[in-house]
Amino acid sequence: MSESKSIKRRSNVPLTMLSLVVLLTGVVLFYYFSEIRLFYRVLGMLTVIGISILVLYQTDFGKTAYSYISDSKVELKKVTWPTKQETTQTALGVIVIVVIIGLILWLLDMLFAWAIGNLYGIR
Repeated sequence: MSESKSIKRRSNVPLTMLSLVVLLTGVVLFYYFSEIRLFYRVLGMLTVIGISILVLYQTDFGKTAYSYISDSKVELKKVTWPTKQETTQTALGVIVIVVIIGLILWLLDMLFAWAIGNLYGIR
């Protein structure tokens, strides 16, 4: 006989809703107190965002998002970034190709304009 394991999962919906309510309240209060200096309102909004993130972190979604961000930082350290010379050469190559294609398209446009002008006798 197989024993079924009961996975105890708490509901994350109330904490997620609380986080959203705190964030929306912060936005409403930011505009409600418009006569107060902007610096203090932004400081208050940053505090509200921090509290909202702390509440959201307590949910499974918050822990998953934090794990994703941490893993992304580790992966960014593994990236081999191009040197300044490689970046410059690549950028110049892209610029040259864009100019060449632009000239080709301009010449085609002029050719089509000439052909249609001759066809309809406009020129």
